[in-house]
Amino acid sequence: MRPGYLYFSIFLWLVSTGGRFTAPFLQHIAGFDDTLLGIIFAVQILLFSLLGSIGGIWADKLELRYPDKGRIGCLVIGTLLGTISFEIHAIVQFLVKDDHMMATALHITARLMYASCSAILFPILDGITLSYLKTHNRDGTAYGQERLFGAVAWAIASALIGPILDSHGFNVFFWSAPLGGTLSIITFIKYANDSLSFSEEKKEEVMPETEMVESKDLEIEASPIDGAACAKEESSPIQETNSLSLLRSMISTFSACGFIISSISLNMGTSVVENLIFLYFESLGGTNTICGLTVVVTVLFEIPIFHYAPHLLAYFGAATMQKIACFAYIIRVVGYTFVPQDHMALVLLFEPLHGVTYACSKTSSVEFAAAISPDGYESSGQGLLSMLLGFGSVTGVSFGGWIEDVFGPKVLYRSYAGIVAAGLVAFYVALACDGRSGNAKYKHLAKKQSSVHEQGNVV
Repeated sequence: MRPGYLYFSIFLWLVSTGGRFTAPFLQHIAGFDDTLLGIIFAVQILLFSLLGSIGGIWADKLELRYPDKGRIGCLVIGTLLGTISFEIHAIVQFLVKDDHMMATALHITARLMYASCSAILFPILDGITLSYLKTHNRDGTAYGQERLFGAVAWAIASALIGPILDSHGFNVFFWSAPLGGTLSIITFIKYANDSLSFSEEKKEEVMPETEMVESKDLEIEASPIDGAACAKEESSPIQETNSLSLLRSMISTFSACGFIISSISLNMGTSVVENLIFLYFESLGGTNTICGLTVVVTVLFEIPIFHYAPHLLAYFGAATMQKIACFAYIIRVVGYTFVPQDHMALVLLFEPLHGVTYACSKTSSVEFAAAISPDGYESSGQGLLSMLLGFGSVTGVSFGGWIEDVFGPKVLYRSYAGIVAAGLVAFYVALACDGRSGNAKYKHLAKKQSSVHEQGNVV
């Protein structure tokens, strides 16, 4: 089984627990205003940033101790506890909704618990995917070909749930969440079983039958802890790797610092779009069905970018893809502010640019982190970068809710277009500084030197 199926199942679960409809869900079910929504989303993202990094490191350590089981086990635990946490909203809705203060406190608790449980999922998923690609002798740039499965699930689930919400209300999520969680856990277990089978087949190909018997006898005598210790002793570079050394690698050149600055500013902007945009669409007269359709249009442009990510990275490089992501965001959000009232359909003209922004920025950031992560620490590298970028998201959405409440959505989106533009300028300046000094340490930000046809198979 490919990691793409993991992304497919987890994105179905995300939509089943709110997805892009989370802001209107909390507004209608919990009675949150825009300012409180901004604060809640900011705290959620902060938890994602901090716990995502910790979860990635924890998952990598468990994977070393329990090969082909450690990371998957973390996914199962995170999804199960996340689903249970979401169902607290249902308990509040049906049992304590008359006590407003208690209900609000419990809704906030549910959001924080849900964020804490789901924070670890994506660094681990990215780590599993990169490890899978190495094991199957595929280039790490083929990540996008697996990630596009999630984009497909995001579009299908959002399009289907939109009309259901219009017909039956937001209580639908109380039933869809456990269904989505169960499907994801089943998929995770199936993936773990397939990975174990693949590992056993590789051992049989490499090791003669007599050596297999001897190795099995040795394994009976050695504990899992002893085996992990031996693996660490045999690979000193991995033993010495820690978050501090990964961080030093990420900020060791002007171009790398510029990339991170641009990515942080872009995350400030996209956090507002991802969490609050449906509230703006509602104010323009949009229904949940139309909101779900906007996700489909977005994903239609994400899919080809993820699909051809190896070719795009080879042809353009991570730096150019980051620039494209920023330009697409600026044009898109400024365009939103010119859509007249009761003409929500015009939003669909700008939605393709979100697909460009998300797919290009995700592909470039994964490539950036993967290049500095040693074998066995793929989740750690992705988690650390996720933590850095998460600070941008926290800042963006925390101020975004307040700005929308006080000044309105037009000021909000035009302001964040300016912030993303400033980050992009800083990236250009950083690249110019490294160019003048002849620093070529971060070649992965530029075009790949190998042929496009060597970058991995397409789906």
